[in-house]
Amino acid sequence: MKFGSLSLFRQDTRSAHSARRRASPSALSHALRLHGTGQLTGLLCVLVISSQVEAGTALAIWWVALTTSQAVLLTMAQPPAWWQGSTTQHDPLLRHYFSAASALIGGGAWGTLPLVLPADAPALALATQYAVLGGVTLAGASTLSGSRTAFAVFITATLLPLFIQTLADPPPALPHASLLLGLFVLFALALNSLLHSTHRRVVRRRTSGAAQLLTQQLMLDNAREAIVLTHGHRIQRWNRRFSEVMRLPRHEARHSSLRHCFADPEEWQRHARAALEAFGRGTVYQGVTRLRRHDGSDFWAEISGRRVAAGTSPVQAIWVAADISNRIREDARDALAHNQLRKLIEQGSDWYWQTDCEHRLMHIVHHRTGGDERLCRNVGRTWWQFPRSDHSPGLSSAQLREIFEGREGFRDLRVTVPDGMRPPLHLHLSGTPRLDDHGAFAGYHGTAIDVTEQIRNTERIHHLAYHDHLTGLPNRRLLSDRLNQAMAHARRNRGRVGVILLDVDDFKRINDLAGHSTGDQVLMEIADRLRHAVRSCDSVARLEGDAFVILLPGLEQMQHAEQVAAKVLSALHEPIQRPFPRAPLGASMGIALFPEDADTASGLLDMADMRMQRAKRRGGQRIEG
Repeated sequence: MKFGSLSLFRQDTRSAHSARRRASPSALSHALRLHGTGQLTGLLCVLVISSQVEAGTALAIWWVALTTSQAVLLTMAQPPAWWQGSTTQHDPLLRHYFSAASALIGGGAWGTLPLVLPADAPALALATQYAVLGGVTLAGASTLSGSRTAFAVFITATLLPLFIQTLADPPPALPHASLLLGLFVLFALALNSLLHSTHRRVVRRRTSGAAQLLTQQLMLDNAREAIVLTHGHRIQRWNRRFSEVMRLPRHEARHSSLRHCFADPEEWQRHARAALEAFGRGTVYQGVTRLRRHDGSDFWAEISGRRVAAGTSPVQAIWVAADISNRIREDARDALAHNQLRKLIEQGSDWYWQTDCEHRLMHIVHHRTGGDERLCRNVGRTWWQFPRSDHSPGLSSAQLREIFEGREGFRDLRVTVPDGMRPPLHLHLSGTPRLDDHGAFAGYHGTAIDVTEQIRNTERIHHLAYHDHLTGLPNRRLLSDRLNQAMAHARRNRGRVGVILLDVDDFKRINDLAGHSTGDQVLMEIADRLRHAVRSCDSVARLEGDAFVILLPGLEQMQHAEQVAAKVLSALHEPIQRPFPRAPLGASMGIALFPEDADTASGLLDMADMRMQRAKRRGGQRIEG
C-alpha cells in the first residue's frame, strides 16, 4: 500500500459521519446565534420606534409574533428525535417545501413591521424601519444562499408589505421610495445569486472531498494491513484492520500510546530509536517484532513506518503492520523439515553434488568430518569425462552420458573416479533434475555414496573364491572356467589346448623334516617359479597340496607342451636358498592335449593326472605325455 494515500484516512463511515453531524451542536449553535441576533434587532427596533410613535401595544404584539416565529424557526433548525429518524426528512421535494415554509415564516414576521407603524410616523421611525428591513434582507441573502427559491420567498414576505405601502402612500420626504426599494430588491437578489454560486462551488468541493474521503476510507478499511496515524507516540487515526488485528473495540485506540502495542518495552525502545533515525534520513523504517493484542495475546508482525511531514514536532508518522505469525510458523516448520532432511541426507550419503545445465559439476559438499577433497577436485567435469580403463567396473562413459542427457531421475549408478596414484574412488550416484523459476532444466543435483571399501571387499571375496589363499594362484574352480573357455575357443578355431599336471617329488618329507611352515614357503617359491616359466597367456593353478596345473591355450604341437614342461622342470631344479640351503626340487609331470586325449575338461585333467602318476612310478623327475 502506498503511503501517499494515508494522509486523509478516517475511522467513520458515511452514515456514522452524518449521525455525528446531526448529533453535533454546530447547527443548533448557528440557529441560536441567528435567533439571538434577531431578538436583539427586534428589541432595538421596538425601543427606537416606540420612542417616536404612540404604538406601544402594536409593537409589543409584533415583537411577540417575531419571537414566536424565531422559536418556530429554531425548532425547525433542530428537529426532534422522532423526526430525525424519519425517512421523509431526506425527501428532496419535501425538504424544498420545508425550506420555503421556513423562509415564509421568517420573512412574514419581519414583513409585518410596516403594518404596525402609522402612516404619519416620524422620519426616524421610518428610517429605523427601512434600516431594519434592509439589514434583515441582506442577512437573508447570506443565510439563504443555498436556495434562491427560499430567498425569493423570504424577500417577498419581508419587503412586499413595505413596497405596497410606499407605492400607495409614499413618504413626503422620500417620494420615490418604491423605486429605490425595487432597486434594493434587485441588488439583494443579485447578491443572493452571487452567494448562491459561491455556496454551490463550496458544497460541490466539500461533496467531492467527502466522496474522495469515503473512497479512501473504504480502500483503507479493505486493506489487509493494519494502518495507524500517530502523533508522537499517540494513536490518532486507524483503519478497521487495526481494530481486528489488535482485537480492540471500535474507539478504544483513540489517543492510546503506541508503546502499549508492543509485547516487550525494550523492543519498543529499540524500534522507536531506529525509526527516528530512519525518519531523520528521510527513509522508510521497516522491522519485525512481537506485538500484543488488547486481550494480552502476542503475535509476530512486520512493521513499516514513514514520516508524514518533515519539521513537525512531535513526529507525525504513518505505520503499517502485517500479521506474519503464520508465515513465521511456516518458515520455522520449513526450516525444521529442511534441517531434518539435510541431516538425513548427511547420514545416508557422503557427498551432495550439483551440475549446471550442461551437466558439469559445479557444487560438491562433503558431509563427513575431516573433509574428503578427492571428489571436490573434479569440479568442472562431467560424470562421464573421468579416464576409464577397459576393465573399470560400473557403467561406460557412453551409458552414463545417455542417462544424464535423458534428464530423468536415477539412483545407485556405479561410477569410478580416478585418484592419481592411489586406488580409484568408487561411487553410487543418485540424482534428480533441477528446474529454474521458469520450469526450464537447470541441471542435476543428488547424493554420492562412497562404496570403494565395499567393492574392494567384494573383489577380495571374489579373489579368495577363485584363488589359492597361500600362493595366490587360481584354484580348481577358476582353472575349470579357464579350461572350458580355452577348449571352447579351440573347438571353434580347430586349435589345441595343453594341460601339464605337476606334483612335487618327496614333498611330504619336507613337511616332516622342516615343518608345515617351511613347506608353505616352498610351495610359494614353486608357484613363483612356475609363473616366470610360462607365457603371459598361460595359466598356473594349484589344485591341492603340492599338485599344480599349467594351462597352455592356443597350443600348436605336442612338442611345445614338452618344451614348457622341460623349462619348468629346469626352473624347479634350482636350489632353494630359503629357509635353508638344500638339494634341488624334483617334480613329476603329465601332459594331456585337447582334442587328442579328451574332449572334456575333467577328462583332460584325468588324463594328465594318470600320466603324472605314471611318471612318479617310474622314479619321478620325469615328463610323461
